[in-house]
Amino acid sequence: MQRTSRTRTAVARFAALVLIASPAVLAATAGTAIGSNVVAGGGSCENDTGVSDDEIKVGVIVPQSGPQATSFSASLNGIKARINKANEEGEIGNRKITLVDVDDAAENARNLTAAQQLVEQEGVFAILEVSSAAEGGARYLNTQGVPVVGWHVGVPAFGKYKNFFSWRNTVPPDPLEVVDTRNPDILKELGATKIALVGTNQSSSANFINKIDRAIKKTKGLEVVYKTTDLSTADREFTGVAQEINDSGADGMYTGMDFLQNTALNSALQQADVNMKAVIFPGGYDTRTLSLPGMEGVYFGVEFKPFELNPPAFQEYSKWMERLGEQQFRGQIPYIGWLSADAFIRGIQAAGKNCPTRDAFIKKLRKVKGYDANGAFIPVDFNEIFGRTYYCVYYVQVQNQQFVPQFDGEPFCATRVIDHGKVKKLTPEQQAKG
Repeated sequence: MQRTSRTRTAVARFAALVLIASPAVLAATAGTAIGSNVVAGGGSCENDTGVSDDEIKVGVIVPQSGPQATSFSASLNGIKARINKANEEGEIGNRKITLVDVDDAAENARNLTAAQQLVEQEGVFAILEVSSAAEGGARYLNTQGVPVVGWHVGVPAFGKYKNFFSWRNTVPPDPLEVVDTRNPDILKELGATKIALVGTNQSSSANFINKIDRAIKKTKGLEVVYKTTDLSTADREFTGVAQEINDSGADGMYTGMDFLQNTALNSALQQADVNMKAVIFPGGYDTRTLSLPGMEGVYFGVEFKPFELNPPAFQEYSKWMERLGEQQFRGQIPYIGWLSADAFIRGIQAAGKNCPTRDAFIKKLRKVKGYDANGAFIPVDFNEIFGRTYYCVYYVQVQNQQFVPQFDGEPFCATRVIDHGKVKKLTPEQQAKG
């Protein structure tokens, strides 16, 4: 698809050069940031970097190697499926979206290099990003004014820089200053009182665990009896950790690791005969997880309506993933890729199909209200959710090797928010905005 699109672009630019040969056209064919392009209807506009007469070039940053590739790489196919739909159905007018993907291995330094490569060498208009290392290139992309759309994964950049958009809510600029009580509330709801918190030394994981720890300390009836954020993202052997958790007397656990680590840890806990009232994983909602040992009874929190409810967004996603040739598509990560690309397409539509610019994309997508990606989650206003954590999450539990939506398929919401040390009760209206 990319090769065909680039060929059409080259032909169009060559024809324009022969017929017009103006300085603006010469600049455009040389790959400068701004060129004059003729648009449908006979008008003209100043198109931004990565935008030509028939193409919008978009970069993709996804870990495709390293320990976290198993968790994140599947998002790439979800992105491709959504872009295929947009291209085939003409959702952004006469132009086609082409993708250039780069691997950051979920490492901050490589994330920065990937961002620089896509901006300076590939000349992309925007970046789709599903990586726990997104903070690495965030400041650079902000100074360049490049729109970024993706999944926050607890990365503060999504609540700090106006050019960063998560497909649903973001996170506060300082993740530890504004904390909601949803995580301790769900643990109490499930009957746990003594909690083990397990994360890695990667910043997004450590922030997530520290955030839950802080919320628990403000919640009566709960106590953190075990906590670690010292594990490596490459760790897969947890016999020692399981024994320490057993010795702590924990009856509930929340993790901030990828699903391979989570399943390995849970297997170690079961081998050590540790009985838990509530084990909650933030990732791993995927049919392939069901076949792994030790998953019975585990809870998963997801930011979108569970697949089992079959919302319209999931029906579209399933159709286009099948057309892509993907059979194992009932998974959290590829769907997140789809939702990220959907939010990007909404941004192009808001910016204006004829003459989209980076600046217009950022300003106008931020003003979009009631966005729900065709019924995938609670409607959000991109300006209102900027720098604010999400209060409501859908939960599923593994029962007899199936995911079963909890709370009648409705999201479970926090009751309070801790804002710079002050505890405030959330109103029903605030909860409804998720």
